[in-house]
Amino acid sequence: MRYARRHRPCRCSTPARGSDTQLPNVAPTGPASHVAHEAVADPASIAALASHRRMRWLAAAVLVAVSGVLIVWAADGALLREGITELARSPALVAALVAGYAAAFALRGLAWHALLDGIEGRPGVGRLFAILHAALFANHALPVKAGEVVGPALAARAGAPFAEATVSTVVARMLDMAALLAIAAALLPLTATGGETPIVLAVPAVVLAAAAGALFWFRHSTLEWGQSETLNRVWSTARHALRALPPRAVLRAFVLTVPSWLLESVVVYGAAHALGLELSLTAAAAVTAFTILFQVVHLTPGGSGVYEASMTVALQAQGMPGGEALTLAVLTHGLKFAYAFGPGALLGVLAVTGLPTLSRIRASREDSKRAGQFEIVAARLWNVLNEGKPFTPVFVLGLLVLLGLPHLTDGGYWTRQAVALAALTPLFVVFYRYAFPLHLRGGLWVALAVAMVAFRVVDVAAIALVLATYLGFTVVLWGSIYYHLRIGTAWTNGFRFWRLVLENPDPTSGNFLEQVPKVLILVLLSGFLVDHPGALSIAAVEIYTAGVAALAVLTHQWWFTWAPADPLEPTRLRNTDRGPLSRRVILIVIDGCRADRFAEAHTPFLDRLAAEGVVATDMRTVYPARTVTAFTSMLTGAPPRVHGMRSNFVPFLGAKCESIFGVLEEHGKRGRLAGIAHLVDSLGEQTVETVTAVTPNEEIDHALVARAREVLVRDDLELLVLQTLSVDQTGHARGSYYPEYLERIEATDRLLEDFIGWCRDEGYLDGATVMVTSDHGQGRGIGGHGHLTEPEKRVPFIAWGEGVPSGARIDGTRSLLDVAPTLAYYLGTPPPAESVGEVLFTPEGVPARHDGPLAIVIPAYNEAEVLPDVLARIPRARRGETAVIVVDDGSTDDTAEVA
Repeated sequence: MRYARRHRPCRCSTPARGSDTQLPNVAPTGPASHVAHEAVADPASIAALASHRRMRWLAAAVLVAVSGVLIVWAADGALLREGITELARSPALVAALVAGYAAAFALRGLAWHALLDGIEGRPGVGRLFAILHAALFANHALPVKAGEVVGPALAARAGAPFAEATVSTVVARMLDMAALLAIAAALLPLTATGGETPIVLAVPAVVLAAAAGALFWFRHSTLEWGQSETLNRVWSTARHALRALPPRAVLRAFVLTVPSWLLESVVVYGAAHALGLELSLTAAAAVTAFTILFQVVHLTPGGSGVYEASMTVALQAQGMPGGEALTLAVLTHGLKFAYAFGPGALLGVLAVTGLPTLSRIRASREDSKRAGQFEIVAARLWNVLNEGKPFTPVFVLGLLVLLGLPHLTDGGYWTRQAVALAALTPLFVVFYRYAFPLHLRGGLWVALAVAMVAFRVVDVAAIALVLATYLGFTVVLWGSIYYHLRIGTAWTNGFRFWRLVLENPDPTSGNFLEQVPKVLILVLLSGFLVDHPGALSIAAVEIYTAGVAALAVLTHQWWFTWAPADPLEPTRLRNTDRGPLSRRVILIVIDGCRADRFAEAHTPFLDRLAAEGVVATDMRTVYPARTVTAFTSMLTGAPPRVHGMRSNFVPFLGAKCESIFGVLEEHGKRGRLAGIAHLVDSLGEQTVETVTAVTPNEEIDHALVARAREVLVRDDLELLVLQTLSVDQTGHARGSYYPEYLERIEATDRLLEDFIGWCRDEGYLDGATVMVTSDHGQGRGIGGHGHLTEPEKRVPFIAWGEGVPSGARIDGTRSLLDVAPTLAYYLGTPPPAESVGEVLFTPEGVPARHDGPLAIVIPAYNEAEVLPDVLARIPRARRGETAVIVVDDGSTDDTAEVA
């Protein structure tokens, strides 16, 4: 049989069969084999046709509206209102329904992904998940199940070949039918009052068998379509796609499809619960399967009418009265409509406009993508949850909202909760202001025990929620999902991560022994104030807060003694007359590299640089030992209290003092830093050449090195700072005591050898000085760093190249504060304005330490009360001799005697 080629519909009135009216000829506009014919119509005809179509759509909309009104009218209105009211009062139930329904689509996305296995351009599971929601929205917004056309079209737009997208959609629908038929046939006899399989299931069984037979015939067919090249091409392409579909992929997709429909049954089960009707999960699954089986084809949006009728029949088979069955069907379908027009529409928009998928964001060794504004903002938001100080109040507020969900419509409850939060504000401030580092965390557990005994608050449900939510955030979201999506760790990383969290001692939210008692104290006291409102309860809590504040202050004054004192004197040794000693300085910062593990690792390249150059035997980071803090001190020479970057959480952007980059710019030189987004918060977008941190851990350093090469070629810099990240990320995700950490140090050594070799070959090493160090080490737990345990305070330091004395050693304790003045000395500029570090070495060797006397002059007038505190703040461990001089400016109080 021969078939004529299909043409696009004419935009004109079509003459009736047998009419003598002829369409005018239109000249070809393309190749002869692809001539398109277009009719010419007058504007009046077009307007009439458009008006006719609008009337048809209007009629369809009216029909759907009338059908909906009739269905709702036939249902039990009072019972339906009760169900809706119950859902409004039970946000936890609604959340469970949404989660279950969404999980069903997630499984179908995985099944579709399996059917596209091996297809070039296959969209990711997330994109397919969004496309399924776009199809759901189309099915509920448009007639004739339009989503079945939208789905493959969007999949093709996302990269899948159209034939494979269409064939996989057809096969997926057949698997849906097979799964639904199996569920209905298996469960209906167990739940229906008659105990028999309804004979009506033979209808979808026959349809499924016919469709499977048609596909089988199509797969093995050799039929060709005569002279129609276009139709033959489409036919053969689809047949090839079907033949290429492996049976194991179909089986895997079916295994995922069955539980997806079981999950969807939570909607009717939850709706029954809201209406107060008895319906088991087994019966809900059977009813859902029966209902959807008869939705394969429908004419109205969402199958309105057919859906309610099918579900009513199925529910009546369970022994439910007709009125209640119809009401439950209406509420269930209403919930699905709400989901389709809510999350479905939102995800549908993302599916059409393009999801920010990992494949589009993620960099690789070949493609060092920049961090966009979205990532920079996202990194700042993540640090709100990652850093311990902001995490505590944010997490507690979230928990209080969860605990208050059962009282959502109780205005009195939320009024008492607001009063409780106001009363607890001083305690929030104490916990934000004072950390309880390392072994001092024991004081928090004592404070928790006192609170539980004194206020008699042992809320088991609240404690369980705190522990479950905290471990869910740290172990599941952070340790498993976040690290898998960002750096590519295995989904099973949480099985090690939970142990790291329990022993972690740093200032982050991953510090279990600090965060859990703080959170429990605040949550339990909030519950106490809500349950026991009144002035006496508030007064008792404020007395307790005063005691915790006293504990925090005394802890920091008496026992927190290991933080190093900040140097006070400005940098003394300056290169004022020698000019630049190096044409270029390349500073490489191996993020998170602890000195002791570096010494254990096999690093032949860096060992050679150390042997031929200068090495520091005891280089130390600053306090707190956080990445943004340490980088800023390293490049300004100023302590954290001066530059203002006290953690990775930066509420106020920009370092508060001059950096080496600013000094270079003032002297007509250029410097840049190749690193990741959160360094922008301190040093600015003009200085930091970013690479997205959403990169596999094995490739992130290659991407950073690629960015460094690009910047060198483009700008011929005097100063390049290169941050490598894989060592730090390995320590955080897997722990710094494990073999993976050592392996990343060794891999970094090989990569740096290649980079320096490239610099030599391209001439960028001529007259250049190379320095290698780290911003901090890592301790126990999740690569903890911040409170200066021994492994995190010491970092390596090596210098090699132009102007570096060969074989020299820098003995004694030195600080990262010394890096900025050393950079300035070798580049022939003054050090940054607030620099208090010392030059580490010169071409002549390691300069003598400047430990001369320091005079501190304090003018005072009537300062007897505050003078002791001022004097106590002068660091006692300052190197060298310090003379403190108090100048009494005619005080009338005891200032002179106190001094």
